[in-house]
Amino acid sequence: MYVRRHVVVFLCCAMLTVGLTEGRRLRTSRSVCEYGTYKHEGRDCCLCATGYRVLSDCTETNVRVCELCEPDTYIDHSNNEHKCWPCKICNSNANMEKMRSCSPSSNTVCGCKKNYYCDKGDLCKACYPCDTCEEHGVKEKCTETTNTVCHDAKEPVQQQGAIVAVLVLLILVAVFGVVVFWLRRKRKFCFNGKPIEPPEPVEDLDLDPYLIDIVEVLDWKTVKRLSRRSGMRNTQIEEHELNNTNDVKEQKYTLLQAWSERQGLRGAYPALINALREMNQRKTADEIKKIVEKDRLNEV
Repeated sequence: MYVRRHVVVFLCCAMLTVGLTEGRRLRTSRSVCEYGTYKHEGRDCCLCATGYRVLSDCTETNVRVCELCEPDTYIDHSNNEHKCWPCKICNSNANMEKMRSCSPSSNTVCGCKKNYYCDKGDLCKACYPCDTCEEHGVKEKCTETTNTVCHDAKEPVQQQGAIVAVLVLLILVAVFGVVVFWLRRKRKFCFNGKPIEPPEPVEDLDLDPYLIDIVEVLDWKTVKRLSRRSGMRNTQIEEHELNNTNDVKEQKYTLLQAWSERQGLRGAYPALINALREMNQRKTADEIKKIVEKDRLNEV
């Protein structure tokens, strides 16, 4: 009886040990490929974790080996890649800066510099300067993803003091304009003792063939002033600068070409000469006239 009891106890212990051992094996087999598997030469290999790449695939005798991504590279999901991806570089020339550094498991996060924005989401490659709303004031401030919202000209201005100041300024400008007009009519309004002369007539012609030579005598600041005078926005001017970051001549050429197109098929040449004179750049205007006249003589 005593022997039978020991035999029963022994059999129970043996069954419990076998059960626990089998349970451990199942749990182990389930946890071996916790990130999933991929096929390699007919075998199921375990995927590498986020931030790691496959150093060597599994074989009949060896298990798959993973390696941490090298600096300036990353992989942001479990994978069977043999090379990590290069991290994004934030282009400072496009008004962008690094918001979060790259890590083995995540890419660099770029954002716009202060007072710049981009509304293209993940497709953003350059940031543009926020509008300053100098004419009507700021309604909503600029953010990293949205431009400034300006007050509409028809909206009431909140600050009465600003309204009064604007009205006074407009009255003064109107009075000054009337006085100037009257003096012009009387031929009494002078600079340096000389009456103001009407704009010198300039023969109209197609300006496009001469643009590449004209940009040689215009600096970038002057071309931008011309563009703003014609009504071009700062964001449009900024695009020409960003598209030709390291080539000032190409910046001037493309912007001046856009300015010329805004003048229409005819009228760009007289508009350019008269605008330069109004900007007190008569010498530059004369140089451009010489360029045009020289080229026309060569054609003859």
